[in-house]
Amino acid sequence: MTLFPFYEDIEGKTFLVIGGGKVAKEKIGRLRLFTDKIIVVAKETDIRDADVRQKAFEDSDLALGDICIVATPDRQLNSHIAALCQKQGIPVNVVDDRNLCSFIFPSIVKRGDLTVSITTAGKSPAYAQKLRREIEAALPEHIEDILDRMEKLRGIVPEYIIEQRTRGNLYKQLLERMLETENRVTDEELLEMIKEAQE
Repeated sequence: MTLFPFYEDIEGKTFLVIGGGKVAKEKIGRLRLFTDKIIVVAKETDIRDADVRQKAFEDSDLALGDICIVATPDRQLNSHIAALCQKQGIPVNVVDDRNLCSFIFPSIVKRGDLTVSITTAGKSPAYAQKLRREIEAALPEHIEDILDRMEKLRGIVPEYIIEQRTRGNLYKQLLERMLETENRVTDEELLEMIKEAQE
């Protein structure tokens, strides 16, 4: 499996999770970082943080979702569902069987709008998790606020700086200033840096 990392807009899309055990819960936990549009189909489950349909899977259930996560202990059923999804063009992830997947779940670090995903293409999920913990520990405490300020500055800087390369260098300087001051630099100081770059 050759994987290309890209981010897809899931606005308005529903995730269908088939299975209700521990692994399904873990997948739902990651999904809920991004959406609450999650439907679970499972004969038995204690999942409560999603729309649960407590029943045996039927082929027609695939109409409930746009993206499918299969997490049942029945390998034959998993293979059947994956084949149906592929036939119907529904993206599918089958837990613990990457050969049946059209996409995989990476390890995820999420802080506000900052998302980092890590994968070893299934070779070592343990290392992906280790690296995720290291990245989480390395992120600045105020990174969400810093990114919000950077977004605002991207609306202000072009009013002062026309040349693209100069703007790019200035964005780096502004970001560095926020990081080194742990985001305590004032808006006035940042504006002064922008004006100085204009000269």
